[in-house]
Amino acid sequence: MNTENNQKDIKKIKKKRMLIAIIIVSVLGVISYVLLENPQIFEKKEVKKATSMYSDKLYSYIFHKCEDDFDVTTDEWYMQLDRSLHYKSGNVSVMVLDEELSGYNNAVKFFKTYFETVVAGDEETYNTYFTDRYYENNDPYISFAPQMIYDIEVEQLSEKSHDDGTTSWSFNVKYKIHKNNGTFRNDLDSDSTKTLYYELIGDKQGNVKIDYVTYYKR
Repeated sequence: MNTENNQKDIKKIKKKRMLIAIIIVSVLGVISYVLLENPQIFEKKEVKKATSMYSDKLYSYIFHKCEDDFDVTTDEWYMQLDRSLHYKSGNVSVMVLDEELSGYNNAVKFFKTYFETVVAGDEETYNTYFTDRYYENNDPYISFAPQMIYDIEVEQLSEKSHDDGTTSWSFNVKYKIHKNNGTFRNDLDSDSTKTLYYELIGDKQGNVKIDYVTYYKR
């Protein structure tokens, strides 16, 4: 009797194993079919990383709240900071006063307007300050909020007049942003600075545009 029961138990075990094997084979078949018909399921997705036009590295900063219609003059601390443009040539650095602006070259005049535009958060006007060559490798800004920029210094490195009537300049430019909201510079912490290299070109009529901007690697 025991032998007969053992044989029945063995048959039941074999049937269970066979059923399990059939289920496994069926599941694997379904998985194989799905993968063959939909290979994109397990394709490696390209992760878009945040980038900055000003740096090859993007650090993590805690940016301040962004307000598109923010009036920078309402920040009392910012209004006490040095918001003037300083022009440096050689070892001499001078504050560019509005009443003396006519005595400077067109590049310095351009920078005065350039920073006023950034402070105002006027991306439409800002995007007009660059040459077609610049936009071959850079995208225009979609938007950026008003910026509390201060400690601005533009250091002229060179100036060259060309036979076609144009003039080119190179500058080192640095400034700080109080309570940086990250919409204009996402590679810079609040109240810190990073020197940038600018190349500008002016036409016969005196119109100046930025042709090239890069950073100094740290």
